[in-house]
Amino acid sequence: MAEKQRRDREISRRETEKMRVELIAEEMSLAVRLLGGTGPALVQNNKAARTTRLPVTVIERLRWRKFKRIPADIADTVREAVERHNEEGLARAKHEAFIARKQATLAAARLREIDPDFYGPEIDRLGNVSDGAWSTSHRMGGE
Repeated sequence: MAEKQRRDREISRRETEKMRVELIAEEMSLAVRLLGGTGPALVQNNKAARTTRLPVTVIERLRWRKFKRIPADIADTVREAVERHNEEGLARAKHEAFIARKQATLAAARLREIDPDFYGPEIDRLGNVSDGAWSTSHRMGGE
């Protein structure tokens, strides 16, 4: 009797495998939606297909979880595309931060030329932006 109770609490190998397959299907579905960006499903599927270089039908099946088991090569391709997507997003964010620092430096220089005594606090705040130490509270007008 004790053996049977212990077996009931354990998750069988088959159930574990099913959970793993479901997790991978969920991961692929979310990845296709991430790669597709915004817009209707058709547009997202086409964009994800171009990004992953997989056929649109495969992307649709991934998105709607129609695969019973996702082949490893397809999963690897989608994961690599997501990794590239994330790297591009990071590079874009770094570039935008660089541009913001440049604009803040130019604005501080202009304010110094106009009247450094009057615009002192604004110049200090803009100087903090160019150092990369500007917090979100400064943008919202707080201290």
